[in-house]
Amino acid sequence: MKRLLLSALLAAPAFCIGQTLLYNDGAMIKVQAGATLYVEGGIQNTSTGTIDNDGTIEVKGNFLNAGTWEGSQPNTLKFSGNVNSDVTPGTAVFQSVVVAKDAGFNVNLLGNATINTDLNFTAAGATKVNLGAFDLTMGPIATINGYDSDEYVMTGGVGKMKKSYTAAGSFVFPVGFDATTYNPATLNVTAGPNDTYSVRCLAAPTDGNGLTGTPLTADVVNAVWDIQEGTGGGNTFDVTLAWAETDELTGFVDASNAVARNGGTNGWDGLHSDLGPEVGNTRTKTGYTAGGAFTVGDKAVANGVLVNAKVWLQGPYIVAGGLMVDSLRVHDYIPLTEPYSTLASNPYVHKAYGGGETVTGLSVFNQPVNGDDIVDWIVLELRSLADSTTVVASKSALIQRDGDIVDLIGTGPVSVLGVADGNYIIGIRHRNHLGVRTNASTALNSSPSTLIDFTLNGTAYDDPAIERPTTPMRTLTGGAQAMWAGDANFNAFVSFIGGSNDKNVILAVLLGNQSSVVYGYNRADLNLNGATSFIGGSNDKNVILANMAPTLGTPLQAHNN
Repeated sequence: MKRLLLSALLAAPAFCIGQTLLYNDGAMIKVQAGATLYVEGGIQNTSTGTIDNDGTIEVKGNFLNAGTWEGSQPNTLKFSGNVNSDVTPGTAVFQSVVVAKDAGFNVNLLGNATINTDLNFTAAGATKVNLGAFDLTMGPIATINGYDSDEYVMTGGVGKMKKSYTAAGSFVFPVGFDATTYNPATLNVTAGPNDTYSVRCLAAPTDGNGLTGTPLTADVVNAVWDIQEGTGGGNTFDVTLAWAETDELTGFVDASNAVARNGGTNGWDGLHSDLGPEVGNTRTKTGYTAGGAFTVGDKAVANGVLVNAKVWLQGPYIVAGGLMVDSLRVHDYIPLTEPYSTLASNPYVHKAYGGGETVTGLSVFNQPVNGDDIVDWIVLELRSLADSTTVVASKSALIQRDGDIVDLIGTGPVSVLGVADGNYIIGIRHRNHLGVRTNASTALNSSPSTLIDFTLNGTAYDDPAIERPTTPMRTLTGGAQAMWAGDANFNAFVSFIGGSNDKNVILAVLLGNQSSVVYGYNRADLNLNGATSFIGGSNDKNVILANMAPTLGTPLQAHNN
């Protein structure tokens, strides 16, 4: 085989070839240790060519290798100059790579590349390694130096930056989606077998699997990191994600955000309990055991569990029809925003992401299916299995005439955000009925739960320490169960006399005039017919009296506290 030896001794440290292309077809180019081969143009090493680099090769143009690259010894491949360099590595495995391009010029991968020793950014201005559709793999001992917001690895295509781990440790992936966004990710592998991790950063987190679909436009960082293991399972790793201030979309709160993961099946998994302040535009979460799409945000990327529940309210219940009256809907009295957070004198304190829920318009309350029209707002609670008096999360939802508790579109199970999949006690609160909670726990996840039917005897928790009422719910004609009506001041008691009694709430609304009637949405309207009254037919005082007999001085007490 013909051999062409281009070498330089230590006494002459550089050998320059002033031509547009160094074309090696069937020869060997040898660069000795300590020497530099400088190519003003590009290098093309054909399938029959060999380049044996023990020193430094500096190239301004493209690098195309289809032949043999003998790079087992320490060596450097340096990219400089004022043009882009397209790199097709072929089977070459590089040791040290230096990116020293003039500002605005990049190194573009046109094939998968491996660097075993180090990647060094030394340019004075902005320059990138653009992966495009190809992967850049860093070997087990490889390091990256000199990266910053101007110099990094660009991952806007399907190509990924990879790192081989042979032991526990931390590595910074200096990646960004395009030439103006820098979003490095740090992976600290804490346990598990040897593996290769890959990272790329894309423009925005999405619904669906997090990487494809409709981009999220609020409450998140405008970046999503695709982080994967070569072999899934068996490893544990921590993730630190970083971004620029300009990446924060509308609604993003510096003081309360969290890292969220989307494994592609069950959506985002952000937890309200993880919310906290960012640290210099970074957030960390520990203990991951699987890859996926990762981002930083709050409610938009929170884990959601679906609750399928049913209850009847005694006040508006019609025994003959098996439905509740929907007079508030008929008269357009139901507010578009949940009323519980602003209840006069005794507002409900929501947990997790609960509170402030709204519907898009009055049409939401008008459902086409018989029995599905909306009666009122209601509160759904998720309570701790360890301590059923502790509310973990809550959400204001809607209740239909047939008792189904539905989400803010007027149908479907209720999605509660920011809590982990698991078993919970379910609580129900209404603004003028005594609250209830389940006797047993329910498993919740991204699929609708089994129906939690409070209309059935035995579903609601019965506290034996509470003497009145004798049951946690009101037994209706036919044996059906309903929430006790009459708690006009929302204090977990129904009372007719004594301090903080509910009769006086009605009188206060009527301004002391027992013969008057006040129309509209009011918690003193105990039968939810849209009219608050003290005397006459269907008056609200009688709702209290019916539940107090035979002893007016003994208040009814909720069992759900």
